[in-house]
Formats: sequence, structure tokens, C-alpha cells
Amino acid sequence: MLKNVDLEIWQNDKRACAGQRSEMSDAIEGQAEKLLALNEQEIISLLGKPDENELYKRNQKFYYYFLQPSADCAKSLAENPKKLVIRFNAVGLAREVSVE
Repeated sequence: MLKNVDLEIWQNDKRACAGQRSEMSDAIEGQAEKLLALNEQEIISLLGKPDENELYKRNQKFYYYFLQPSADCAKSLAENPKKLVIRFNAVGLAREVSVE
């Protein structure tokens, strides 16, 4: 589904600590629209469990996948590392995908 993204490597690089997700960040950014309208389970089966998630008002959820090593990693260099953000609506469908 996602070209130039090795999903096994992606899923094994938790919080981007190994730095392998950063090599795929351009490919992910360029294909972010392919993630729209997928449900939570489809996103998890594709990208793995999110590094962080947030429950927001009106039953919205946000999933965060780090693209650069997070602050929890030994190699962390960025104060605000890049991450893939997926916002789900109240019925569990991805409504917005962005990179911050």
C-alpha cells in the first residue's frame, strides 16, 4: 500500500530510536493521503501501535508515530522531533494526516 516504506522495519523502529523511520519520512509524507479514511485497526495493522496517542474532546483520537528519534531515545537530537500525526473522528476513521 505504501511505496518505499518497509513496514516491518517501520514497526520495529519504536519511537524512531534506531533512526530507520527518518529514512522513510519523505515516502510517508508523500503518501499520507492513502491513510485517510482507514479505521484505527487498519492503521495499527499497517503501521503498528502508535508511539503515543491522545484522546481528545468529542471522542476524537490522535495517533503519533515519531519520524525522528523521540526524547526517550539515547540518540535524540531534536527538541521537537518530526512525527506523523493521524486524527481519528468519533467513529474511528482517519480524518486528517499530517507531519509536525
